[in-house]
Amino acid sequence: MPTTIFWPSDVKHSGFCYGWTTPAICVAGVLQAESEQDAEQTLKTFCDSLQWRLLATSCGSEPIILGTCRFNQKNGGHSPTVPKLKLLDLVDYILIYYTRHHSNTLRFYSLDVLRLDATNRPDVAHGSAYLPSAQHDFTAPMAMHFHSGINHTAINQFNSAKTLEQAIQVYHQTSTIEAPFTARLISHGASILRPLTSISDILTSICNVPILFSFSSPVLKDVSATVQQIDVRAEQIEFFATEVGSLRRRSSTPVELYSARYTNFFNAVWLILNDITIGVALGSFICENHVVLSRMLIQIVEGSLINWVQWALRWLDSWPAGLKLNTELSRFYSHSFIGLVTLWGAVLMRGAPYLPMVLYTIGSVSCGGVTLTISLFLDMLALLTAHIYVCYVISASVYQRMLKTAGSLWNLFRGKRYNVLRNRTDSWEYDIDQLLFGTILFTLLAFLFPTVLAYYSLFALMRLCVLIVQASLETLLALMNHFPLFALMFRVKDPWRLPGGIFFLRQNLRGSTDPVLVIKNQPVPLSSIFFQYIQLLSQLAKHYNPLRLLRCLFSGQYLAAIPRYSIRYNKIPSHIED
Repeated sequence: MPTTIFWPSDVKHSGFCYGWTTPAICVAGVLQAESEQDAEQTLKTFCDSLQWRLLATSCGSEPIILGTCRFNQKNGGHSPTVPKLKLLDLVDYILIYYTRHHSNTLRFYSLDVLRLDATNRPDVAHGSAYLPSAQHDFTAPMAMHFHSGINHTAINQFNSAKTLEQAIQVYHQTSTIEAPFTARLISHGASILRPLTSISDILTSICNVPILFSFSSPVLKDVSATVQQIDVRAEQIEFFATEVGSLRRRSSTPVELYSARYTNFFNAVWLILNDITIGVALGSFICENHVVLSRMLIQIVEGSLINWVQWALRWLDSWPAGLKLNTELSRFYSHSFIGLVTLWGAVLMRGAPYLPMVLYTIGSVSCGGVTLTISLFLDMLALLTAHIYVCYVISASVYQRMLKTAGSLWNLFRGKRYNVLRNRTDSWEYDIDQLLFGTILFTLLAFLFPTVLAYYSLFALMRLCVLIVQASLETLLALMNHFPLFALMFRVKDPWRLPGGIFFLRQNLRGSTDPVLVIKNQPVPLSSIFFQYIQLLSQLAKHYNPLRLLRCLFSGQYLAAIPRYSIRYNKIPSHIED
């Protein structure tokens, strides 16, 4: 049976081959020396250096001289050629080509899909899951006790081959994974982020201040989208300060984890830069047209949120479509809600002259990013629709109480009673006065329920419309805060930096009459790139599910916007390297 030899595709000169023999024969490079003793001495000198100690754990064993290779000089060109090998007295062998990458490029092989989620990375057992049990199988042939041809150790040897060759050539010069510009950028970023870290701690403390100064009271970021976005910015500053230290410690970080952190770090940088760029453009538009926009907004608020609501309440009080509501209760509902809407409308109209200045301030603050502008509009929407929220809460409370009363009367007429201790419904015999009192309550409920239902339906539908607008803005906010723009660019431009496995490809190479196998990189799937956004969208879809909203509408449950912390993705790793 022929022996498999993994050969670097960019090696095209003759000399002494060096590499590893376990778990498979892998040629890392070729040394051009006068004799085999000189090549072994050069390799031995390198194995005593610091560079090799950093690579020894991942490669499994020290590299050795495997033999010699000779190329036919007539077969030039950029395509890999087939060498003539004399390795370890092998007669029959098969060459499988792999690509060596410089460590600065962050290109590497990986058997597993690269996980961009570097915040909580579980330990993955290397090798096949069948090997541990197969080692104790005494009925299996002896060949079963050897490792497979390609495992994580072989992949690490592929990834370390170019670094090994460069370290041998420059004699103990340490090669870093960062390109010079990237290294300088990270170094300068670390010096800038040190004072910003204290500012982020102060902002985080302010955002988590309780409103009513009690432990059970909601904090500021729970009630204001703007404060929540400021807290996100503070978290991003903390993320940058944490990850800069990890990116500068390249030698002690596995290439997969370093690549994931590198991608997440610069993806956040790109998102903030794009956020600020779009925010400046949007802010300029708002500042230039703040008078016109304020006039349009006043017309919308006065026409749709004040006058239309008052008209709808008067329409319900005048027996619409032949629906005869309870006159006294309908008049009470109508007059109370109209008074509340009129009061809030007067407050809004009192502040209308200041609206151009408010919009101009929002446009000026937009230099902090379009996400900050969206958050300000979310808070403005909550402020402008506060009267709808109050009317909805009042009508929903009455509607839900009447539903519970109807359920209790249903149990009464069936001879049932809810057992609180056992959390179940048991049979019960009621007295005649209890049944009579239940009949009176049922009569009142039957006459009053249509009126309660009509006014509840009005404000529930209005609350639902407000939630749709809020959900759209929150989805846009989550998109701007977590879109994997940098990773998606790598997926299109340079898939080698985001590996998702390997595969073998048959190619016809120059200098060979038969096709050969080349190990290629499988790009990471889009689901792994959009893992943050998929989680956030699943949270939004779960909360704003139409069936769930309809169930809340019919049962009188509170229609609330999604908690803002649910659409945030924590970027800070749970285990930080010292």
